[in-house]
Amino acid sequence: MPADATSAILKRMIRAIFFDFYGVWVPDRFSEYLKQAEQFGPVITNDLQGVVGRYFQGKATPQEVAENFQLKLHRPDIDAEQFTLLETDIAPQVGDFMRELHSHFVKLGVLADLGVQEYQLLTNFNTHNQLFEVITGPLPLGLNVPLLSQEVFAAALQTIGEPPKSCLVITGNESYKRFAESLGMMTMPFEGLPALRGTLNQILASEASS
Repeated sequence: MPADATSAILKRMIRAIFFDFYGVWVPDRFSEYLKQAEQFGPVITNDLQGVVGRYFQGKATPQEVAENFQLKLHRPDIDAEQFTLLETDIAPQVGDFMRELHSHFVKLGVLADLGVQEYQLLTNFNTHNQLFEVITGPLPLGLNVPLLSQEVFAAALQTIGEPPKSCLVITGNESYKRFAESLGMMTMPFEGLPALRGTLNQILASEASS
């Protein structure tokens, strides 16, 4: 992470951290295949974006998503298993890292596009590990709006009980980053778990000693 970005975060106190899900804790195959769809033109891209959107609204299954990508990208190798998650897909190091963050008295949340299986997986993971104060997104909130909307972020902030200026967002998605910053939240790019772990521990240790 650039030194100037770290310095900017050091000037503010972190009270809560929100994590994106895809592209942070598990690979983002949706974005990977949507990027490939751009080679087939806007009609195919829009169609597949619509399928992914329905998935995150709980209206399409992993099988339906796979079949659409398979057909429209001419990729017979794409199957539902690529969009099916298990609790074991979240690396054990993630739990260890969350416990480290909790030791700094920081609240933790997942704020992301979550389908039915993602929400259930994270809920089960949290039942076993008790790591997150908030697991939310449009589908868990029952809101038929995009993730990057005032309604979703306002509900997440209210639930975690901290103002935007005290919250840090971790994401690999540039649009997510810009939206969070527009609300006054701090952001940090996800550049791998070791780098994130080192930077956050440095920042939180500095806060504790100041």
